[in-house]
Amino acid sequence: MNCFNEYIETKIRELSLKEKSFNENYQQDDAVFIKMKINVYDICKTIFGVFKKVKPEDRLNEEFMKKLDEFEKTWSESAEKASQFGDLKKVAAEEAKLEALADIKSKFIELRGE
Repeated sequence: MNCFNEYIETKIRELSLKEKSFNENYQQDDAVFIKMKINVYDICKTIFGVFKKVKPEDRLNEEFMKKLDEFEKTWSESAEKASQFGDLKKVAAEEAKLEALADIKSKFIELRGE
């Protein structure tokens, strides 16, 4: 699963350049949402690394997907609550995280051959 780590690291580099560009062009709001995506990629990379060390190899993929599903549930619920209260900034933040998470899940499934 080195390809997965390489993909995550590449996405972090790409998004970091985008964030830098937004900051240089005085687009701080856009930069904040890009930073949130970077954090999601970084968190998932860290969790995957820890799981590789502590989870049995035959359970690694299942356990990692389970963790990603937990994130998705939590962030979706948070976006829904924010929407109910008219907190559009929070909705946008949760959607940014969910977008990054969807990409991570998709790539993980693709690379593990499902």
